Amino acid sequence: MPRLILIADDNADNILLIRTILKRAALDVEFADAQTGQEVLDFAAKKIPDLILLDLKMPVMDGFEAAAALKSNTQTSDVPIIAVTAQAMLGDREKAIEAGCSEYITKPVDRTLLIDIVKKYLGNPAPRDPAHHDTNN
Repeated sequence: MPRLILIADDNADNILLIRTILKRAALDVEFADAQTGQEVLDFAAKKIPDLILLDLKMPVMDGFEAAAALKSNTQTSDVPIIAVTAQAMLGDREKAIEAGCSEYITKPVDRTLLIDIVKKYLGNPAPRDPAHHDTNN
């Protein structure tokens, strides 16, 4: 059964890049997208993802606030959150971990690192069946 990854980024090109990297890795995953921290919370309230790839700098509610809110909610507190961000100032990594992120990846994204971290947190999902069609393109 495919695992659900929520990609939260206010830049559609970044979402497309992450989807492409993970699709080419042939992992058995499905995707959902959010462009604000509030959309992340709204989505998680409806359907709990298996993993969240979270940009830290987004409008309405930033990734730091969204991560803290997810971790304080008993329904989503166990969902791994990976910060994927261009925000790489001194102390940002620590701030992201303190907010509830499990890992911190900087942009531009290192393809191999991203795949390895996703596999780590999803329990190394099996390669996708070639007959499987991703309906969330």
